[in-house]
Amino acid sequence: MSINTCNKMKIRTLLIAAVAVLAASCTSKPSSTTTIIGQFGSKLPDEVHLVLPGQIDTIVATDPVSHSFKVEVPTDVLSMLNIESEDHGASLIPDGTTLTVNFGDEYQVDIDSDKPKISVQKKFDEFASWIQEFMKEYNENNAAVRQDSSLSPEERKEKEGEIYSEAIKELNDKCREIIKANPDNLLAVVALQNMDVDDEEMISIIDGLSDKVKKLPDIAVLSEVLSVRGETAKGKMFKDFTVVQDLENPEASTVKFSDYVGKGKYVLVDFWASWCGPCKAEMPNLKEVYEKYHGDKFDMLSVAVWDNPEATVKAAKELGIEWNQIINAQKVPTELYGIEGIPHIILFGPDGTIIERNLRGAEIGKAVGDALSK
Repeated sequence: MSINTCNKMKIRTLLIAAVAVLAASCTSKPSSTTTIIGQFGSKLPDEVHLVLPGQIDTIVATDPVSHSFKVEVPTDVLSMLNIESEDHGASLIPDGTTLTVNFGDEYQVDIDSDKPKISVQKKFDEFASWIQEFMKEYNENNAAVRQDSSLSPEERKEKEGEIYSEAIKELNDKCREIIKANPDNLLAVVALQNMDVDDEEMISIIDGLSDKVKKLPDIAVLSEVLSVRGETAKGKMFKDFTVVQDLENPEASTVKFSDYVGKGKYVLVDFWASWCGPCKAEMPNLKEVYEKYHGDKFDMLSVAVWDNPEATVKAAKELGIEWNQIINAQKVPTELYGIEGIPHIILFGPDGTIIERNLRGAEIGKAVGDALSK
């Protein structure tokens, strides 16, 4: 056999071996169990507490020689496993790979996988790092605008609005990418919770998730909220509710939402709370709208939710709220209207039809002005 023939045979053998290795790596699948290796520095706890909701709640002893522990847990890409001790803590997704948790002495935690390409935990860490960098850049851009003395207040507000819009688009695009690649694990839930899109798109995204993900509590609750919001969307008729504002004097303090809405006037309703910073930030906009449009065709109503009645009354006086108020509404209207965060500002028509909802900033005055000009 010639030397050239031998070389060709060796090359062919190497190529076959390489293809076999590549095929093996491509077909690598998660295991039904996840191996957790905890590695500590100088601060070594005697034991750690492991909790995987509904499956594991156990104590694991550490090895003083190796400064570590090793345990196998069921693979569950829909849950977080919590590891806790007196000085250490970590949360991870048991994804069917071997996960090494490195606990630093200064409370930092790094998690590595022996199969990073298929590890849901590694994808989670990568997304978390992306979010951190994204928020850092967003805050830096806003800080630069605030420090730019050449901008007028109006220009600064407009620039901040542009930065916000661009950031939301980038965030939504990233989350869509994450969800598309992970419709059957916890990462889809995390990405979905970071999105800012309209209800129609949110419903469409949820429809594309696996059945197991749809049944998770966070997604089930969100689906219910979206369903409720669909019943109180733009163009729908208002839903009435009753509030006892003073439990010690129910007869004199009981009011209905319909005492104010659907009475022949456009009514702007602000769902708020005394402890809510963004709610207070909207008060100048609300005052401006009230002073400009209050009259025979337009009125306003503040509805305090999730708040202590005494704190509501005190804050209302301090903020100079002159228009009608309902206090102590708690969760009644937010559950009825599918409100997840406040302030939530809704414009109702004279007959109680919902004209616009979730208004903020300059949108408030524009919506009221447009409605009254018809």
